[in-house]
Amino acid sequence: MPGTETRDALLDAAQEFAQTLGYNAFSFLDLSKRVGVKTSSIHYWFPTKGDLGRELMSRYHERFMAALSKIDARRWNARRKLLAFAELFRAALMKGDRMCLCGMLATEFATLPPGVQAEVKAFFAGAERWLAGVLWAGRKSKELEFEGKPETAARVLFSSLEGAMMTARAFGDEERLVMAGKWFVDAVTR
Repeated sequence: MPGTETRDALLDAAQEFAQTLGYNAFSFLDLSKRVGVKTSSIHYWFPTKGDLGRELMSRYHERFMAALSKIDARRWNARRKLLAFAELFRAALMKGDRMCLCGMLATEFATLPPGVQAEVKAFFAGAERWLAGVLWAGRKSKELEFEGKPETAARVLFSSLEGAMMTARAFGDEERLVMAGKWFVDAVTR
């Protein structure tokens, strides 16, 4: 597997491990076995696990923001955008019982290298900024009604979905996640 194909395969395998087991639960040896390369080859692309984690979070963040851009491009109303946001979480869970990568890494935050911690925070901030924008626009158009600042409501929704994803996984019941998103959207819709 030459060039960037190897790098992408390593990131894909690392993402699966991190989303299903956690960042601290896999090693370069695990990646080596999964992808079929020597561990020294992994070090060529990612000198340390921290380098791998930073790149993994950066790629995940970029892809998540691209998904949000696609939602924006549809020009849906605020309610539909919020439901589509929640659907991103359900889709991850349905892909092999995976957690949101950022949520999974946040549970291990204290043990993450500083660069990975920074990427986790950047992901949360970016997603919350997008949500706050949707909530602000929905309030402005009188489609949504809620107390307080849009930024606060965005944090509540995002935190609720992350937590609901964990309990849905624990109970093997995706409906817990679906209902958390729907409940929030219904609560703020006029």
